[in-house]
Amino acid sequence: MSKFLGHKSCPKCGSKDNLADYDDHMWCFGCKYYKIKNDIRSLRSRLQSQQAMPSDEHILHTTKDIPIVPRQWLLKYEITNEEIEKNNIAWDANNHVLILLQTQNYWQGRCFGNQKLKYLSKGNKPLTIYGNGDTIVCVEDVISAIKLARLSPNYCATPLLGSSMNLETSQALSEKFKSITIWLDRDKAKEAIKIASNLKQKGVSTHVVISPQDPKEYNKGELIEWLKSK
Repeated sequence: MSKFLGHKSCPKCGSKDNLADYDDHMWCFGCKYYKIKNDIRSLRSRLQSQQAMPSDEHILHTTKDIPIVPRQWLLKYEITNEEIEKNNIAWDANNHVLILLQTQNYWQGRCFGNQKLKYLSKGNKPLTIYGNGDTIVCVEDVISAIKLARLSPNYCATPLLGSSMNLETSQALSEKFKSITIWLDRDKAKEAIKIASNLKQKGVSTHVVISPQDPKEYNKGELIEWLKSK
């Protein structure tokens, strides 16, 4: 797992603190600038990691040609062709998985084959921010984050890729944002309250939204109303 070192200014977008500096790479939360550190120590660390697990576990054979069934699933949530392109949503024909998020060390996808699981993922969960805004909304899934990104510049969003927040993500968000909203699925209300409580201890203004449906089920106007009613 990458070790978080601190925040720096981004050489691409010019932000003073959007660039997250890790021991093996740099990642900008704003413009998504990414650079691998090619020093000897980082290269040796990555080589050891590759030797520790079969290399094909992280290889995806994706295409932008998304079949009709997964495309209809995206349309159900009003995900546009522009958003599909912008967020690099792709199709893995070998495993019949719609890849919703893929970084250097992680991927997550929605299954459309005979898998027993609804979602598949591999690697270390990244901190990925969609949109721009002073208030960030933490949700469970990528589709919800994409839809909330439409509320920029008032809100931005990050998918926790589950219902928990690790210490590294908690620290990074509390340093960057003065206001954080936790909006998980209704059956994860207790988890949402726990995350909010931990963030409040760091001095961050934190709110929880509990709604009958998942965030991705609402349109833009409804999302705004729920966020205002927190």
